[in-house]
Amino acid sequence: MLPAVFAVLAAAVFGARFARHLTPVRALFPSWRFFDRAVLSPRLYVRVGTSPAALSAWAPLEIGPRSAAAFLFAPASNLALAYQSSVDRLVVELGELEVEDCGIDVETDPRVTGLVSYRLVDRIAHALAPAGAVVQWKIIVPEVPGDYLVAPPVERVT
Repeated sequence: MLPAVFAVLAAAVFGARFARHLTPVRALFPSWRFFDRAVLSPRLYVRVGTSPAALSAWAPLEIGPRSAAAFLFAPASNLALAYQSSVDRLVVELGELEVEDCGIDVETDPRVTGLVSYRLVDRIAHALAPAGAVVQWKIIVPEVPGDYLVAPPVERVT
């Protein structure tokens, strides 16, 4: 078996005239160009306060402490992945909408605030805030300068 593999590889490297016979064999070797390039994910930032004028500084959404037991049982890591998936989905859906060309305020446009992914991200941002606090969130996409989306400050309802 090993000599046959070596012969096929040698023929692929040295014999251009055998190329048409080796076309079916190419399917066995992966092409790394198939995968997309790695890019940074969008990040969700949240700030909380007692009133819209007294909001804290922007802080990235953090789920919980990491521990050695996280390798065996990782509910916090799974929750963080679910939250990040919701943020990613919102960015994709906003990219599919073409609201910036219309001169409409994206943060208050019903086509944006009516998205299920927008509501999920809004609930995620409000989930970690205390009852009665004012919560504001924003999404930052590394490839896009400035803030991608900034939600208006809203009081958390229990």
